[in-house]
Amino acid sequence: MKPVEYRAETVEEAIRSAQADLGAYDDEIEVSVKEKGSKGFLGIFGSKESVIEVTLLDKHWERKLHDFLKGILNSFDEETFSEVKLVGRTYRVKIEGEEVARLIGKHGKTVAALQHILNIYANRMAPTKVNVTVDIGDYRLERKRLVEEIAHRTAKSALTKKIKIVMEPMFAFERRLVHEVVSQYEDLKSYSVGFEPYRKVVVEYSERKFSYDRRSDSKRRRYDNVRQNSDRQTA
Repeated sequence: MKPVEYRAETVEEAIRSAQADLGAYDDEIEVSVKEKGSKGFLGIFGSKESVIEVTLLDKHWERKLHDFLKGILNSFDEETFSEVKLVGRTYRVKIEGEEVARLIGKHGKTVAALQHILNIYANRMAPTKVNVTVDIGDYRLERKRLVEEIAHRTAKSALTKKIKIVMEPMFAFERRLVHEVVSQYEDLKSYSVGFEPYRKVVVEYSERKFSYDRRSDSKRRRYDNVRQNSDRQTA
């Protein structure tokens, strides 16, 4: 966030005004004093306002998103522990608890919906484009293993049957895993279609990926044969 300028009779008043306007706590802002101000002669002549610049720190946005998340989690009966950490432009949300299966849902649909809602909220409050990833009880680690297995099965099926397969909607990190797996197979390509949160990966059989190399090899072999025949005739 770019610094915001505030003016008041004193620096303290300017800071209080900034906090009220931004909804920020003491430890969530960085203050730069541009002009301390002065009362002037008899408190009237030559007086100057105090001028400060205020920058919101990451912990402000983390707290705002965390408060919003806790409002959602309060709807569940189970006790949960949650934390939000901003890394770069990605908010990493971690939720733990003894009974968090309900938050994951069948095939991860509930956690997908939660992540989508948090993404919308975070991008409305933040001054720049951000992302939100949600991990519930190490769900992402287990999901990673499952997605890789599904990707391999899908790739083998598309390759064997020489067909195009449209997979189920996935998170962005899951789609990246699928693309990485598919890239290991010759004559296959993968790409994403649709819009969040229903964006899907398409795995398609295609020989075009290696057709240029094969043509090059064929041309090279013909050239070698012609050169060998010419060498024989010359000899």
